[in-house]
Amino acid sequence: MLFRFMLVALAVVAAARGETRDFARLANDLIDLETLTRVDFLPTRMVSSYDRAGGNNDAMVGTWRKGDLYTIAELEGPGVIRRFYSARPGGHLRIYIDGNPAPVVDMKCEEFFSGRHYPFVRPLVGPMGGSNYSYFPIPFAKSIKIQTTALRPAEFPYGVYYQVTYQSFPKSTEVRSLALPLAGGDEAAWRRVIQVWSNPGEDPKPNLPARERITREVRIEPGQRVEIARINGAGVIDEFHLKLDPCEAPLLRSTLLKMHWDDEPRDSVDAPAGDFFANSYNLTPFKSLPMGLTGDGWYSFFPMPFGKRASIGLVNESASRTVTARVKLVFHRTAGLPDNVGLFHAKWRREQTTAVELGYRNTTGEYNYRVLDAHGQGRYVGMNFNVYNRYTLWWGEGDPMIFVDDEPWPPAIHGTGTEEYFNDGWGFHQTISAPGADKTKKERNVVPVSGVLVGGVDEPMQCFAGNAVFSFHLADAIPFRKRILVTFEHGQEQNDLANDYSSTAYWYARPGARDFFVMRPAGERENIPQSAWHAERKAASQRYLDWMRWQLGEFAAAIPYEPNNDILARPRAVFLMWLLNEAVRLGLPAEERDRIGREFSEFKGTENERRRQVDRVLVELAGRLGLKRE
Repeated sequence: MLFRFMLVALAVVAAARGETRDFARLANDLIDLETLTRVDFLPTRMVSSYDRAGGNNDAMVGTWRKGDLYTIAELEGPGVIRRFYSARPGGHLRIYIDGNPAPVVDMKCEEFFSGRHYPFVRPLVGPMGGSNYSYFPIPFAKSIKIQTTALRPAEFPYGVYYQVTYQSFPKSTEVRSLALPLAGGDEAAWRRVIQVWSNPGEDPKPNLPARERITREVRIEPGQRVEIARINGAGVIDEFHLKLDPCEAPLLRSTLLKMHWDDEPRDSVDAPAGDFFANSYNLTPFKSLPMGLTGDGWYSFFPMPFGKRASIGLVNESASRTVTARVKLVFHRTAGLPDNVGLFHAKWRREQTTAVELGYRNTTGEYNYRVLDAHGQGRYVGMNFNVYNRYTLWWGEGDPMIFVDDEPWPPAIHGTGTEEYFNDGWGFHQTISAPGADKTKKERNVVPVSGVLVGGVDEPMQCFAGNAVFSFHLADAIPFRKRILVTFEHGQEQNDLANDYSSTAYWYARPGARDFFVMRPAGERENIPQSAWHAERKAASQRYLDWMRWQLGEFAAAIPYEPNNDILARPRAVFLMWLLNEAVRLGLPAEERDRIGREFSEFKGTENERRRQVDRVLVELAGRLGLKRE
């Protein structure tokens, strides 16, 4: 029964001895959920194309381009690339390892990310709704350089919005650099990873013969808290299955799931039952490696270790509905809680974000929405994320910023947009359509570590109202020694939209860690029902058009007296973009819209001349729409 913790201990000893980290060992991290419990510190960092000035110009970093060559990442070893992402892969990709003049990868970037070429195959490499990702591990002993050269004709000749997540090993670590084609143990290990990722919904952990099971069905009256399971002694919960009856949308938030380990002063898991399983607005079936929802109910395969005792409870905070819960736990006993293993945590919060004016520059993260703020030693392993957007505009341009151990801005993990964190791009999509997808299949935009469950931009106005997404970190989990702060900007620019945000964070931490979560009363957890979303969208659309007309009139009236300048340039240009998107609904013929848009996009001139062009177009549109004020 000690077998699994012995494996963890042996892995720590092996690392201390400096044993070789090869492709097979690093690939196994993609399916070894037990590794997530370890809180030893091996830094996870990111190279991305985020705007170094704190704005929203995240597509490329100009200084990374030299002539016809764009360098996405250049790192010193020993280390491993854990995740490689692009919102629009472009150019010809070459990856050089250890200074070797012959690249280990030499192919079109789009083809690398397509998932069509072994060993870079789905579901570990491939498309999502609007972007592409790769979790193919690339170990390097001395150095790695990732570059693209331009392909023309192409909309983005070098590709845009790149992210490279990597881990650096101590200098004494022996790493065997990637060699292709895969052979021997590397090939066998990769085949095993592909098999596991291709079958989410099955526990990838070893099926130990000494496992025990607890199965219960309990009735929970309104206002009642019931302990559904208690285990005395040390052990690890391997599987947690839950099904509620009835399981209507309001009960997803009014039924609380609580888990308590050992002598901790607070519950380590404290979340609405639906939100714990990424179902905030409704029951949306999905399968990921650590958790999901099937016809049998919700499942979680997150390992949950404890040293003395475990208690799991449900609280029914519905005002009138009785809930029946069907529960199954699978666990095994151990000798105790090892020093390098953390307790499992999952906590929910909600915030009505406040819009602030930062002048299109966010260089602190101070006003970002906070998913997690935890102190202690641990490992962050993911989140689910819900936004009720009150705007007809796309809301998710805000960058994720993850601060480890009180590091200053910019943090070592700074993304390029909200949807990119969830492996999507250009909004949240319901189906997979990026390079490599067969669009005729209309595959759901869900892969074993991330996905879109509610919302998207596939239909007009769909980004208004509820959006629900999730993302888990397996091989790219983020360890911290003292503190972790996981945040997102909220808005089209830097924290400029006020919306309804909620999220559940998942992490492991050593006993005695603390966090900032306080559960809100049931009435403050309620969602707007989906049955009301259509009417709300329609009303919001009309308010938006009314505001567009008013704002255009205001701009047109002010332009003769207040010409474009450094302060006005950005808001007027952004408004013009929004205006052209809605021009037909505002009453402008489509051919007129297209002509004005074409003239503006093809305009050649200095920055000052472009600003005057913006003003001329705004005045012209106001006149055509009958909004010009005398």
